[in-house]
Amino acid sequence: MVKISPASGGGKIVEVEPERLPRWVANFAARNGGIAAHHAEGDAWTIESNEGTPASVVWTLAGGLPAGWLLDDDPVKAAEHLRDYALEPRRIAVLLARKGAYSVGILEDGRITASKTDTAYVQGKTKAGGQSQQRFARRREGQAHAAEKRARDAAFAVLGNAEFDALVTGGPVEGVLEDPRLAKLQAAVHFGDIAEPKQALLTATAYRAIGFRITLPN
Repeated sequence: MVKISPASGGGKIVEVEPERLPRWVANFAARNGGIAAHHAEGDAWTIESNEGTPASVVWTLAGGLPAGWLLDDDPVKAAEHLRDYALEPRRIAVLLARKGAYSVGILEDGRITASKTDTAYVQGKTKAGGQSQQRFARRREGQAHAAEKRARDAAFAVLGNAEFDALVTGGPVEGVLEDPRLAKLQAAVHFGDIAEPKQALLTATAYRAIGFRITLPN
């Protein structure tokens, strides 16, 4: 499923699944009168069409491209090399958090090998005033603190002594990663726009991380 979002500074970002990259490049060529040139520049693979429309391709997991030798004179062949590189077996750790819920796991070649998931109730804000509002606020703060502690403990249990190639995070995980036991963890990719953390979302997020982000003009 292709995901489209606005790009900072204008244009749009299209998220393309790794298997779909060669077809996307072929379709881009067909829509824009063919490809005039393509080259690696900085962290991106830039494709220039005959009609002047450019596309900037970035591998999501690394925030850039692998070694330049993966490119090819034929842009579709280059996309096939990048697809194959993205699909190589990897151990990916995923940590997701959102309003009292968390899911953390390790995936090996797309399969979950260890995980913990939980959802706790955290009371929403209230319009009541006076002492009632203060009481609700204290209760809410206590619930949020307890939920974050459970998330920290789960993250340490699953990731603390594990080996993996990359960590992918989603949602407001800052509080979880502030745990001193998790100080060594550094996210390679962060997604702010996630659904409620569930075990199935671990797999979807790891797969999203090995896809490609393509920036296009409007």
